[in-house]
Amino acid sequence: MDRVKENIPFILLIIVMALFVFAFIVSETSLFDEEEIHTYTFEEAVSMQISNDTTDLKLVDETTEQANDNDIKNAMNMNNSNDYQFLRLDELSGATVEQLNEELEGKGILEGEGQAFYDAEQNHQINAIYLIAHATLETGHGQSELASGIQVNDTVYYNFFGIGAFDHDAVLEGSSYAEQANWSAPARAIDGGAEFIRKNYINNNQNTLYRMRWNPENPGTHLYATDIAWAEKIAQLMNGHYNALGLEHGELDKDNYIE
Repeated sequence: MDRVKENIPFILLIIVMALFVFAFIVSETSLFDEEEIHTYTFEEAVSMQISNDTTDLKLVDETTEQANDNDIKNAMNMNNSNDYQFLRLDELSGATVEQLNEELEGKGILEGEGQAFYDAEQNHQINAIYLIAHATLETGHGQSELASGIQVNDTVYYNFFGIGAFDHDAVLEGSSYAEQANWSAPARAIDGGAEFIRKNYINNNQNTLYRMRWNPENPGTHLYATDIAWAEKIAQLMNGHYNALGLEHGELDKDNYIE
């Protein structure tokens, strides 16, 4: 018994040292993860975006033109951004079918498709309000030629997310993609678009609007859109929908570039 008492200080010392080592390992692991995700300074990211020969456009008097370096830098500046650019898109909205249909009123071909957006949210774990805002922007509030359906042979195909619709011939290429994907009904186009975004962006850690447009982990690569205001426009639409429905948004995941 006396020997055990004599060894108590030594045992306590061993325990304290073990706890210290454990805390150090956890700390180092966290630092490693942060460094792995946040690789560049903001200035480096802007430089890479500009130098990678990506197409960066801006809207001026209803026409598009090439954005200059300062335009790009301003669009990438998170301090100029609506918070909804940083909402985790893989967190569900909590909206009902009825609420989604409320937000789709007056949206042309999209009107009444609340069930399809709700199902897409459940099937692919992507925020339905984001999907509605994205589709609203890409289709000109449900009124665009591509969104209204393009007939190919005897079948009409739909494309609500601008997938495959490149700027030089958006209607032809977007409808061609929709034909290949067999998006022959609005509900199919909604579900198929959500599946595409999940596989190609959400699963690539581009799970916010900001990451989809600017990809901070690899700036200037794998970007969803060419419009430098694309993410901000969708964020503002989402903001309006959340406010109208009185819903609380989920987690904001704001990227921090290296200081």
